[in-house]
Amino acid sequence: PRHFAGTRYLKRGVSDRGKVANDVEHEQIAHDESTSSPEGVFSSYLQIRGSIPTFWTQESSVTMPKPPIVLNRVDPTYQATQAHFEDLLKRYGGPIIVVDLVKQSEKREREVIVGNEFRNAIDYINCHIGDRHKILYCALDYSHISKHRNLNVSSSLNDVATWSVNQTGFFCSSPQWKIMEGGSIEPFGEEGGRSDNDDGEKLSKRLGGILFFPMEQMGILRTNCIDCLDRTNVAQFSAGVEALGQQLVVMGIRSSPKLDPSSIIVRMLIDMYVEIGDQIALQYGGAGGHKKGAPA
Repeated sequence: PRHFAGTRYLKRGVSDRGKVANDVEHEQIAHDESTSSPEGVFSSYLQIRGSIPTFWTQESSVTMPKPPIVLNRVDPTYQATQAHFEDLLKRYGGPIIVVDLVKQSEKREREVIVGNEFRNAIDYINCHIGDRHKILYCALDYSHISKHRNLNVSSSLNDVATWSVNQTGFFCSSPQWKIMEGGSIEPFGEEGGRSDNDDGEKLSKRLGGILFFPMEQMGILRTNCIDCLDRTNVAQFSAGVEALGQQLVVMGIRSSPKLDPSSIIVRMLIDMYVEIGDQIALQYGGAGGHKKGAPA
């Protein structure tokens, strides 16, 4: 949270300049040192989290563990929300994918209040921008799905993760393979293929002194719940597993993009995401994250 720093309840929502509370960029890097290239092969996947970018507050109270949510300012043209997404477009390009994990229905409305305002803001923005930059919005009621006997939250998150990673892709310095739309794998191609003697330099192109690579991430996945802690942690882990499976295929390490949930590498990834979640929770909430588990 670089530009709108502060702890939970003291910092919610968005600032006038479009900066949000609990704004965290997460980069997942895979490095293969076994290649003939001196630097090895790198692959990177970026995703972000951040408070719902509208004007809302939540007053802390000793007697109320779940204080009411209040929309504290009227912004009819959603200028602050627009500034937030314009900043994301400048930083990451498109598409911008929003996965909103807040509750979609409640007997006593709390999360629904700010969730509805967020959807209204996105609808307004999408009506005033071109198709190329429209925000891709996905509402996934994590709490409802978790409690429903016929629904599976892990499966739902995995489906969204696969869709979002396929939309944005990821960076790879020297891709050997590409994953086709149906899931089949083909050589990256003559321009992108790597031979044993290729040190990776031929894969990149220089334009105006800037190095370009044949496989780069375009766009970003933005995940939120109310605190952007526990539910967001699990959803970001799902995206991380999907991305890592694809990264390892593109790098030529594996032949299947789907990782076994019980595999050592997934267990290691769980530990890493738990540690990241705890650090963010300590910084924003003053305590470690509560949900230690991750979807299988």
